[in-house]
Amino acid sequence: MTRLRQIVNASKLGEHGLRLIGTTDIDGKGTTHEIADVDPIVLFDFGKINTRDELSFRPHPHLGLTAMSFLPVNGTWMAWDSLIGENESHLHAGGLYYVHAGSPAFHHEYPSPETVAAEMDVEFVQLVWNATDEEDVKTVIIQPKDVPVVTLENATIRVLAGEFCGVRSAQPFTHRKIIYGYVQLHNEKAVDLQVPSSLRGILFVIEGKLDVNGVTVDEQQMMILGDEDQTLSITNLGTETVSRFIIAAGEPLNKPFCKLIGLGGFIIGKTEEEVRRRMEEFTVKAEQLKAEIPQHFPAQYL
Repeated sequence: MTRLRQIVNASKLGEHGLRLIGTTDIDGKGTTHEIADVDPIVLFDFGKINTRDELSFRPHPHLGLTAMSFLPVNGTWMAWDSLIGENESHLHAGGLYYVHAGSPAFHHEYPSPETVAAEMDVEFVQLVWNATDEEDVKTVIIQPKDVPVVTLENATIRVLAGEFCGVRSAQPFTHRKIIYGYVQLHNEKAVDLQVPSSLRGILFVIEGKLDVNGVTVDEQQMMILGDEDQTLSITNLGTETVSRFIIAAGEPLNKPFCKLIGLGGFIIGKTEEEVRRRMEEFTVKAEQLKAEIPQHFPAQYL
């Protein structure tokens, strides 16, 4: 089946976020973006918040997926999960927080007290992969110093996961072949990047405007890569600014799954019966967590 290149505009997600990839769940809740051409990616969100604003984040369930949280610039983030509790390490900008939930888990992420006090603008990228064929469950923080950086003549690339530009990054969560890179391209400069034809994925522009294989991709737009995009010839159309963008692609599962939204998050599984049963279990656990760690729940949820 031929995969055609597509340009996708984001949907508004709350007051501060954008959703680029997602789909409705089995009860019709959620966004309406198609995701067949980006398998194994099941969610991609981008947010820009000022930490003086009150956030509605809370511990939420994950199952059948691997979530990667990335801070492109500014701030530090903290994390709690049902596997290890409070994580003593803070996530710094340029690093990643992985939650691999082939089995059930709750997790929660939030800005550090220092970042809140600074009232700074923080960008937040979350990329979620299908892990319905895996059973491991773990969380890992990878700090910026442990993320390999490729320096080219016109660009720098942080290789966040998988193997990209001949460099392999830490990938503690899955056997699947993936690419996940954060690229900064100098103004009015160009770069060619390779994405294997066996992978499906996207290019998302955080800042700037790009020409990608003859197609213009504006700021906060996403290109779904087509069969013709194995080589990405990318030019920064800005005359004064560095363009910043994400490239992510993975080996597709080519298997159907069921998604269910609830408790501030979502889970996926192989059958509707499975995800409904699991969400019932998560609902009971969420009530227990409210009593055990009320400091992580905004007042509206207590």
